[in-house]
Amino acid sequence: MILLQRTAKNFGNIDGSSIEPAALSVVAMDQFHTIRLETDFGTVPLVEVFAVSTDLSPHEQFVIIEGDCQSVDGIGTNMKSGSLCVLGSVGDKTGASMSGGDLVISGNARDQLGAGMSDGMIYVAGDCRHSLASPLPGRKLGMRGGDILIAGNVGNRACERIRRGTVFVAGDAGDYCVPQMIAGSVVVMGEIGEEWGGGMRRGSIILGRDYSSTSSASLSEAREFELSFLPLLWRHIVQMQHRAFAILNLAIAMSDTATQRAARRAPAPLRIPSTRWVQRQIADLNCNGRGEILVLRRTSSRMIETA
Repeated sequence: MILLQRTAKNFGNIDGSSIEPAALSVVAMDQFHTIRLETDFGTVPLVEVFAVSTDLSPHEQFVIIEGDCQSVDGIGTNMKSGSLCVLGSVGDKTGASMSGGDLVISGNARDQLGAGMSDGMIYVAGDCRHSLASPLPGRKLGMRGGDILIAGNVGNRACERIRRGTVFVAGDAGDYCVPQMIAGSVVVMGEIGEEWGGGMRRGSIILGRDYSSTSSASLSEAREFELSFLPLLWRHIVQMQHRAFAILNLAIAMSDTATQRAARRAPAPLRIPSTRWVQRQIADLNCNGRGEILVLRRTSSRMIETA
């Protein structure tokens, strides 16, 4: 286990793209000073930005970052394995090009969380700003696989050109949500903004309520269906949350004193729907799309408890 505690020193914006479990797990304790990070004030050693400590535990690829990291961009970039838990908030492009492992954030995330990711799991206990799971600059595709769970709200242009993967947003989503969707599953349980779902080719956008009047996509007539795949999706999301909470609780236990642990707990678990009944529409008819908009029905009768 590696613990990185954010120092009080100000370096402006910091490039944290080299901070990921596989890369750090092979570094000896006396070699961390050789790792350098790009900042607004020039290149500085990692040990000036973070106080580093290690523990000879069985968790070889387990990195804990403690403290506010909103100015640290790119944490977990190209992450392929292991677990990385941030006890605080993070900057832009966290989890960019991620292809494996588990990334858990106890605070908020800024822009382009999970941009270009192809596998792995990301959990955010707070809110996420704009361009969640979006394409990286110069790339055509957004998220191409993996799972993202946001316990709070997300900003504009979430899941742009998503091709595969599952995204669950427990709160609200901003404008232009899921534009030019190619495939995958995106769930928004709260409100959704204007001009969402335009240019949809395939995939499923699942909503907690009917917002068809604000969609920029051309939709077919709505019909009620019972879909057998939905319980499997809900079970998958429940398992993802269980895994995230296990990592978060372990990080809290390994990083804090007993007094601090009493004051810091994992967030309350979400209540995941269990319904298989939906109002279904095909979209986007303007581009011969074969995607589907599913509005959940009968969600109040029973919910999956995840505590």
